[in-house]
Amino acid sequence: MDGYLFECLPQAALLLDQRLRVGMANRAACDLFQLEPAALVGLSITVLVPHQSVAKMILDFGQETVKVIEIHPSPEQEMHRAKILKITVVRLPGDRALGGAPQGWPCGAFRLLLLDDVTEKARTEEQLVQAEQLVAMGQLASGIAHELANPLSSVSSNLQYVWEKLRESGDSTLTGAIEVTLDHVDEMRHLLRSLSDFTVQHRPHYQATDVHDLLRQKLAFIGREAEEQGVEVAVSFAPSLTPCHLDVRTVRQTLLNILKNALEAMPLGGKLSVRTRMGHSAPCGGDVVVVEIEDTGAGIEEAELRKVFRPLFSTKPRSTGLGLPFCRQVVEEHGGEIHLASRKGHGTTVTLLFPVQQEDPSAG
Repeated sequence: MDGYLFECLPQAALLLDQRLRVGMANRAACDLFQLEPAALVGLSITVLVPHQSVAKMILDFGQETVKVIEIHPSPEQEMHRAKILKITVVRLPGDRALGGAPQGWPCGAFRLLLLDDVTEKARTEEQLVQAEQLVAMGQLASGIAHELANPLSSVSSNLQYVWEKLRESGDSTLTGAIEVTLDHVDEMRHLLRSLSDFTVQHRPHYQATDVHDLLRQKLAFIGREAEEQGVEVAVSFAPSLTPCHLDVRTVRQTLLNILKNALEAMPLGGKLSVRTRMGHSAPCGGDVVVVEIEDTGAGIEEAELRKVFRPLFSTKPRSTGLGLPFCRQVVEEHGGEIHLASRKGHGTTVTLLFPVQQEDPSAG
C-alpha cells in the first residue's frame, strides 16, 4: 500500500510506530482530530484518544493481525464533547510499512489505524432501544396497574384493620410485622404510580421562567435535610440569566430529583454545589441556560455510568430506577441536554442545558 492510496482512504487513517506515535496521517484523520498533519505527526495515540486503556487495546493483538475495538468516553470527559470511535487496527511488519513512512523509523512492527466516528450512530441506536423500552414499559405498567391496583387496596385495607385490632390487644410482635408488610404494600403502590407517571405523556405548558427562582425553591425544600446530614450547600448563580420557556411542573420535579440524588450520595456529609451560567449549544438551537449540580459523594463506577439513564436501573437498593430517566425525558422534551460525569469516590456532576427559546414559544 503506497502513500497515495493511504491519503485517499475515505476513513481517518494513522500510521503508528512501535511507541504508538503518529508517523503519517491522511486528510480524513486531520479532519477528525481538527489538526494539521504537522501537528499530528509525533503525537502519541494516547493524546489523541484520551482513554485509559487505548494503548493496551491497540497493542494486545494475540495471534490476530487485524482487530476492531470501540472506544467509549472516559468518565472524566464531558459527554457532549466526547466521541465514540470504532478503530480497526492492522499490524504491519516493518518491511510492509507504507512506502511514504518517515525515514529513520526503527525496523519492527508498525500499526495502521482506521478510525470511524460512530458517536451519532451509537446514540441513535441507544435512543431507539430506550424508545422501545418505554413503549414496552407503558404497556406493562398499564396492565400491572389495572390488575394490581384493586387487590393492593384491598390488602392494605384488611391489613390496616387487623393492625388496629392487634394494637388494641397490645400484641406488639404481630403489629410490628404488619407494619412492615404495610410499608411493602405502600412501596408497591408507589412503584405503580411512578411507572404510570413516567410512561404517560403530558402535554407541556411552556412559560417564561427564571431558573434561579426554581432552584431557590428546591434548595429551600431540601435545606433542612442537607443541614441534618452535614452537607454544605454552595450556590454560584450567574449575575444575569435569561428567562427560559419551560414547563415549570416537570422542570421543578427534575431539579428536585437531582438535588435529592446528590444528598443521598452524601449520607455522612459533604458539599453540594449549584452553579448557573449562560451558554451556547448548536444541538439545542442556540443560547442555553446551563445548570450544574455537583456533589462530593460516593460517585459512580464507569461501567454503571453508561446505564444510569436506563429505565429501572439503579445503583441504590430502594430506588425505582425511574428518577434519572424521567429527568432525561423532561430535558429532551424541552430540546435540551443532560450530561452526567462521575468518578468512583470523587463525586458526581449533573449538567443540564435548557434552550432559552422553544421552537414554538406560543405553545405556552
